[in-house]
Amino acid sequence: MKNLRTYLLAVLSCSLLASCIVDDEIDVDNETFNGPLVVGFKTADNLGNFVEEPGAQFDFDIPVHLIGGQSGQPSGSTITMSYEIGTFADLKISEDELADLETMLDINNTPLDPSDDVRKYPIAVPGTHFDWVDTTLETTIPANSTFDLIPIKVNNDALDNAKTTVFVVNLKTLVTVDNVVISEQLESTLVRLQLCRTDLAGTYSVNYGTPANHTITHLGAGNYQLDSMFGWPGAGYTSYFYACAGNLIFTEWRFSNEIIQGSPGYVDQATGQLVFPEFGIGGSAGPIYSGSTWILTLQ
Repeated sequence: MKNLRTYLLAVLSCSLLASCIVDDEIDVDNETFNGPLVVGFKTADNLGNFVEEPGAQFDFDIPVHLIGGQSGQPSGSTITMSYEIGTFADLKISEDELADLETMLDINNTPLDPSDDVRKYPIAVPGTHFDWVDTTLETTIPANSTFDLIPIKVNNDALDNAKTTVFVVNLKTLVTVDNVVISEQLESTLVRLQLCRTDLAGTYSVNYGTPANHTITHLGAGNYQLDSMFGWPGAGYTSYFYACAGNLIFTEWRFSNEIIQGSPGYVDQATGQLVFPEFGIGGSAGPIYSGSTWILTLQ
């Protein structure tokens, strides 16, 4: 099966940070290893995928880690830090990368323009999109431990199932323990919250010059099976896609030919149709077809 590359912004990956410290990259001879204890967010991006369920609240945890220092040993005392909502400017990325991220924010969004919808990120608001579990906004790494979790409750009904909702968390102040510092490079992390749709199963028609039907089956957790592949009417060419944050992304099918998606599929907000633009199937001698738009209409 040929895996399709997922559509993620480069600005959301850890590789964009000026310094991504992980345990196995620490040189035992340098001051980071032997100096003060260092705490921070080990990951630059925390993704929460939730299966859509009206009225539900979902549990989600944001990990805070003891990164290094003190010869690689954890503290014998508790380490308590406060945290707060940050801004995108707090992320340790370049000005160009920050500008790219800010273009994704939900500003002047056009709800019925799918090309607009798939590239917009609403900003999460505490008390609306999610709730802090610890209202004191403090996190504590226990003595002789290496991490703690910042828990939140994510509110299904406040999220848009066609978009990814985002916010930034900053570690703010060390409340206890001497000889501990918050990593300047790892003091902020981006959190992404998105819903996976469960309501797309059914029989759909598509126009191949003459109408043909396809059956979509929900496999659970926003994953779907299509009974055949576009361009091959009838069962026998089974393929698979997922429907999260408004994107319909094919992951594999029963043949080795590459699935080409120039842009993600989406659900048309006005008609309910499933639209797969810039679609193609690769072949050893070049694409079998490319640049097609397939529109599926529920029967």
